[in-house]
Amino acid sequence: MNKIGGVPPIVTALVVIAFIVAAGLITWFTIFTTSLASKKAILSIEGGAYVIDNTLYLTVKNIGTIAFNGDIRVSLKGSSGTYTGTASGVSLNPGQSTNLQITLSNSPTEDSLSGVIQYGDATLKISVDVIKS
Repeated sequence: MNKIGGVPPIVTALVVIAFIVAAGLITWFTIFTTSLASKKAILSIEGGAYVIDNTLYLTVKNIGTIAFNGDIRVSLKGSSGTYTGTASGVSLNPGQSTNLQITLSNSPTEDSLSGVIQYGDATLKISVDVIKS
């Protein structure tokens, strides 16, 4: 009998089984992490964000799959300082949006600001135009 080349059937069976198990684990991991990521409140800023005097005006929408209930904190930076504020007790169901007016710590003198909005354990970058009155 000639034993040149060829793979024993048991090795082929083990490789196929290992491939099936690996494909199953990758599929499970992908579905599991996607479902975890999509089962949360995800806020987005709609339209523009503007500061008039020391008040930030913006529209926030919940594009996630569960309701958001909590505080939204804002920290904006410009060349002359940092401006902070909080909207307390914001409640948004999935798909719902609301207009927010957040009083900032000072009145900015710049034409535009950049910073972050923090809600829960998430952070959202934002750019803001300052309208001088």
